[in-house]
Order: sequence, then structure tokens, then C-alpha cells
Amino acid sequence: MTNYTDYDFYKNTYKGDMPETDFNKVIVRASYEVQKNIFNRDIKGYEDEVQMATCSVADILLKVEQLENKKDTILSNNNLKSESVGDYSRTFDTLGIDNVNVEISNQKEKIKEELRRYLLHTGLLYRGAWYGRYV
Repeated sequence: MTNYTDYDFYKNTYKGDMPETDFNKVIVRASYEVQKNIFNRDIKGYEDEVQMATCSVADILLKVEQLENKKDTILSNNNLKSESVGDYSRTFDTLGIDNVNVEISNQKEKIKEELRRYLLHTGLLYRGAWYGRYV
């Protein structure tokens, strides 16, 4: 699979601030996310819009990755909320995990919003069938 954009476009045109090492980690997934939403259509004539969408998705995917790491850290810290000895009982604080899960879900929704922002006017997101001809 080819990437829809490169770091030069990300840095100079999109004006992103992600380090190149992080960009290289997420760009394949970002390109795939765009590709599956445009149904692998030809992007001829819409290269800039697709590159902008891919850059935006890459930023979001990096944020999701950071949130997943935060969730792993919370889980590994065993946030003990209370503990009893008689009839042994332990309760862990899951509020932090719940908040992170909500934020991850919000970020994944934001991917759809960003795809619509950059690609809605292109017709690349069209999901229906078309049997007519251009006039």
C-alpha cells in the first residue's frame, strides 16, 4: 500500500508538529484509514484534499496511541481504591480508565469528522450506487 502523503507535505503544507519518527509510525495506518473510507477510489484531481485528510488522521491516530499507552500505565499501576481483610475484598479505581476509554472513542469519532471536513465535497466518500452518466 502506498502512503497518501509524506513528511515534507505534513510539515510544510499541513503545518503539523509531529516528530518524523512518530509520523513514520502512524502514516501507514492513516493512509489505510483514508483508503478504506474512499473505497480505494482514484484520487486524481483531489490529491491535496486526500493528503490533508491523511495528515489530520495521522495526528488523531498518534493521540489514540498515546491514550492507549496512558491506559496501559493506569492498568499497570493497580490503582487500589480500597481493600478489606475480613472476607478479602479489593476495589480498584477504574475512573481513570473509563475517562481514557471515552477519550479514545471521541478521537475515533473525530477521524470521521476530519475525513468529512476534507473530502465531503470531492465525492470520494460517496457510498451509494450511481447508474447514470455525467451530462
